[in-house]
Amino acid sequence: MMMILYVALGVVLGFVLLILLVWFWLKWKFRSFAAKFADEFANAMAQIGGMAPPLRIDLEPLHDARWSDIDKSYLISDTLAELGYEPDGLFEAFAPVQLAIQGFKNNQRSCFAALYEVKPLGSVYLDLGAEFSDGSFITVSNTPDDGLDHPDFSKIIRLEHLDLSEAEHIREMHARLCEALQGKTVLDQTDAHFADVFQKHWAKTMDWRMERGGMTTEEAIRISAKNGEPDPSEEEIELAKRPWKQQIDNFITDQIRQDYLDHTNMSGKEWEETLDRLVIVHEHSEAFHLIDTLTDTICYESDLDDEEDDDEAADPYLKAQQELNQIFRAEPSVMDAFHRALELLPPDRKYTLQTTTETPWKSEIYLSPKYYDEY
Repeated sequence: MMMILYVALGVVLGFVLLILLVWFWLKWKFRSFAAKFADEFANAMAQIGGMAPPLRIDLEPLHDARWSDIDKSYLISDTLAELGYEPDGLFEAFAPVQLAIQGFKNNQRSCFAALYEVKPLGSVYLDLGAEFSDGSFITVSNTPDDGLDHPDFSKIIRLEHLDLSEAEHIREMHARLCEALQGKTVLDQTDAHFADVFQKHWAKTMDWRMERGGMTTEEAIRISAKNGEPDPSEEEIELAKRPWKQQIDNFITDQIRQDYLDHTNMSGKEWEETLDRLVIVHEHSEAFHLIDTLTDTICYESDLDDEEDDDEAADPYLKAQQELNQIFRAEPSVMDAFHRALELLPPDRKYTLQTTTETPWKSEIYLSPKYYDEY
């Protein structure tokens, strides 16, 4: 059932590769300022979250899926009903492409089905899946192999030659699932609903991807080969990875911030004042984000708009940023670099350590000075 994740990722990564081709054409076209353009483009992609999928997904109830091929959707639904699958919710999701998802539940087999359409493409796919008592999952899917890795706890049987145009295709998929379930202890899902199970496995899979740091070099190379492209350069691979890293950084930072605020007794006014002053660093933090925060703190009194000297070397903001970049490149970890960078803060702008965490992520939470007028 989680194959919908990989279809969405395949669409996303295909788009990212297209962006990379455009980017490198522009880099060649405007080679006089290629290095600066590359950095600005990479930063912009990361700032907006790029094209990485959400690390948690929301299934929004949908009244009408507006299937591109309504006859095929009826054929699939009717055949699933014959096999014991009952509708269990119609949903819309963005991952980040738009998806229409019809959930089904088979109480006799304690398994689920997901009929979904990738709206930008009009492609319709079917997953049949069940969860075992040990937490692992089996999926029978007609989605094509897109070159992405899969966690050990998620086994996939691909029947991509089935286009779902005949009822026998759905029956064959169900038969393969039943065969895979023989002799195994299937988790009792009597009281479970499709949406809850789907979102749980999405989160579990994304947690696995977070632990790996997002997209891997091997995945980027494999996807490029499947698209008939030569091996991407290190620069292309890093650019493709960056939206994933930023998405992971934002997610973990938000989780740590919310947990800290939930366990701190503060008034509403104190909460508002503290929120924007928190500086959170963790093992998956993106260096450029911390560098921007530190640079703003170091140079907040500098009136850059009134600078008459156009010499970049005299720009205090750029000077601080360059020094911080050197520190973050030199240290083995982002947290080690952050500790060194704290030494550059002026005495009246030091961060105050509030607390540290070891699980689920190693992190440190600081409070920046209360130096802005609105505070």
